[in-house]
Amino acid sequence: MEVTVLIVDDSKSYRHLMATMLAKWGFRICEAEDGECALRLLEQQSVHIVISDWEMPVMNGVDLCRAIRSNDFGRYIYVILVTARQSLEDLLTGMEAGADDFLSKPVNQSQLRARLHAAERVLQLENTLAARNEKISSAYRQIESDLQAAAKLQNSVLPAHNLFLSGFEADWMFLPSAYVSGDLLNYFSLNERHIAFFSVDVAGHGVSAAMLSLAVAREFLTGRISNQLLVNQNGAGESSPVAPHQVVGELNQRFCLDNDEVFSYYTLIYGVIDTTNGQGTLCQAGHPTPFIIRTGGELFPIGDGGMPVGLLPQAEYQDSHFTLEIGDRLYLYSDGITECENDQQELYGEQRLQQLLRECRMLPKHQVFERVEKVLSLWRSSEVTQRQEQDLKQPRPFTDDISLMAIERCAPRP
Repeated sequence: MEVTVLIVDDSKSYRHLMATMLAKWGFRICEAEDGECALRLLEQQSVHIVISDWEMPVMNGVDLCRAIRSNDFGRYIYVILVTARQSLEDLLTGMEAGADDFLSKPVNQSQLRARLHAAERVLQLENTLAARNEKISSAYRQIESDLQAAAKLQNSVLPAHNLFLSGFEADWMFLPSAYVSGDLLNYFSLNERHIAFFSVDVAGHGVSAAMLSLAVAREFLTGRISNQLLVNQNGAGESSPVAPHQVVGELNQRFCLDNDEVFSYYTLIYGVIDTTNGQGTLCQAGHPTPFIIRTGGELFPIGDGGMPVGLLPQAEYQDSHFTLEIGDRLYLYSDGITECENDQQELYGEQRLQQLLRECRMLPKHQVFERVEKVLSLWRSSEVTQRQEQDLKQPRPFTDDISLMAIERCAPRP
C-alpha cells in the first residue's frame, strides 16, 4: 500500500525540506500551509499520515487534531505533532486533542523514520481490523436476514386472529423476546364436532428454542393430517379425539428419544372442546395453569401441574375436565407474563394477571391483549426507562417470550 503523508506547516521551505526527505523513503506527499487548508485536502484526498507543526496561523496543530478526530474521513488518520514544546502539560494537551505521536524540533531524520514505521504498523493493524469488522458485519447481516426468515416461518404457523370455530371464537397475542420465540400456540378444528388447542413454551430462548417449538407444531400438524396422534378413526370413517393425556404422553416418548443427542424440553397444554356442549378436556405438562373467567367475574383454574415434555420417558400425565358456558373465556399463557420482573426484581405474578383479565372480561379480546402488553411494559420499566423508550420511540424488548391465548364460547348466531 502506498502511504500518503500530508505535511502541514506555515513555512514553505520547511515543507519542501520535509517533502524531499519523505519522497526519498517512498512516501507520496501532499502539503498544506495551515490547519484549514489541511482539512480541505483531507476531504479531497486519501491521506494516511499527517505531520503537522503545532504553531501555525489560522488553525494550529492541536485544533487540527481535534478537527480530524471529530470528522469521519472513512479511514483512520495517524497524526504526528511537531513542536519545540517539552512540558508534560503540553504533551497531555496534544494527546487529548488526538495526536498519536510527537516529534521535537529540529526533526531528527532517524527519529522521523522510526515514527513513520510505527505509524505504518498502526495503519496496517487498522486496515486489518477494518477488514475483519466488515466480515463480522457481513456475517451479522446474514444472520439477521436468516433470523427474519425464521421469524416469518414461525409466524406462518400461528393461527388467524379472531378465528370463529363452530360457536367458539379464539384470538392470541405473541411477543417474542428476539426475532424468534420458544413460545408457540394454535387452535384448529379437529373434526366436525371438536376443536383442539395447544400452547407450548420451550426451555431457553433464541433459535434453538424456536426450532424445537416448530418441531412440536409439526407434530400437531402431521397428527391432524397423516397419523392418529390426535384422532382415532373407526371402521365407519368416523373420528373421535384421542384423550389429551395420551397425546402428551406420546409426544413425551418421541422427544425423550430425540434428547439422546441434544437435551431439551418444553412445557405444554393440549386440549379438546366439544362444540355441541362446551365440555372440554386438557392435559397440563408443566405449563402455567390455565383458567376460565366467567361473565360474572368468577375464575376457575384448570389442571394440576404435570411434568414437562421431554424430561422423563416414564412420566405419566393426567386429564383435567371443564365446561365453557356462553360468554366464558378460557385463557392459556406462558410464564413470560407471570415472571416479568420490575426494577425491584419482583415478578408480575399469576394473581395480578388473573385480576387484570377479570377487570377486562367485557372488553373485546384484542383490547384485552393491548391492555396486557401495556401493563407489562409499565411494570418492567422505571420512569427513567420509560422516558428513554419514548425518546428512542422504540420499546425495550421483553426478556422472555410472551404468549397469551383466549378461547371464548359465543352466543349462537342468528
